[in-house]
Amino acid sequence: MGRIGRALLTGLPHLVAVTPAVVTALVAADRMPAEPATRFSFDGTATSTMPHAALVAAMVVLGVLLALVFGAMGARPTATRVSAADTARFFGAVSWATAGLLGSVLYLATAANVDVTSAAEAHLPPGRLLIAVGAAVVAGAVGYLVTPSPPPAPEAPPSAPVQVGLTERVSWSRRVESRMSLALGAVVLVGGLVLGWLAGWLPGALLIVAGLAVLTLGSSALVTVDRRGLVVALGAFGWPHLRVPVADVESVTTGDVSPAEFGGWGYRIVPGGSGVVLRSGPALIVTRRSGRRFTVTVDDPRTAAGLLAGLAQEVS
Repeated sequence: MGRIGRALLTGLPHLVAVTPAVVTALVAADRMPAEPATRFSFDGTATSTMPHAALVAAMVVLGVLLALVFGAMGARPTATRVSAADTARFFGAVSWATAGLLGSVLYLATAANVDVTSAAEAHLPPGRLLIAVGAAVVAGAVGYLVTPSPPPAPEAPPSAPVQVGLTERVSWSRRVESRMSLALGAVVLVGGLVLGWLAGWLPGALLIVAGLAVLTLGSSALVTVDRRGLVVALGAFGWPHLRVPVADVESVTTGDVSPAEFGGWGYRIVPGGSGVVLRSGPALIVTRRSGRRFTVTVDDPRTAAGLLAGLAQEVS
């Protein structure tokens, strides 16, 4: 399957998912309040509203954005083995499950506004959300089954170990930064400030905290290889940090990776592996004795791989 086919397979479900809600909102526009209910509390009563035209536009934009994001992820071929599992089918399942959940929730919320005179009369029983969960499970299973497994990427040869003396003190480190995370953190932070000014500081504070977290924790990392093993210290303050001890290193290699292979930027977990992926490009890939792989994008990974392989050979 080509890139376009993979993109359609993971992106198109989101356009399909929002269609029932959009069609219902358009066809039953004269049977809905001018400002339909868009959010509901745990007891099913409406807590916020939105103009009808804005509601339709928001659903369309959401479907298009998700289709573009998941389509871009699906179109990216796996260039390097970053996991012992089939990540393509995993992301196919995640995409379809997300579409099933979102589409069901949007339709149920839209249908709750049909044949009511005001948003206050709209009611969405919490039990109906089980329908959305069921739809997500079924859609995820279908997505996993219909997503083809790509041909396995060629296995990169293990890095040649650098010989290290028993009494030698060695260390290698590089700092890697993510412009995407910096931009995203800044946008979220500014959005939180604007939301706090317009709608109140309680909802705005959530975005402000999220923006600060991305800026301080997810925008950079210090990668170090020494006798402790591989240590990745996240953020400007070097905490938290992730570690692969030398004794747990089975093999080390390098390759070019993309955030699309992990579902985004930052610290990511995929079946059979995990990683700190702050950009596309060269990466250090460590296979642990359990078979799981840990990946970190960094400059000059070959030097780090050779040193780590040498230290692991010394203790094996």
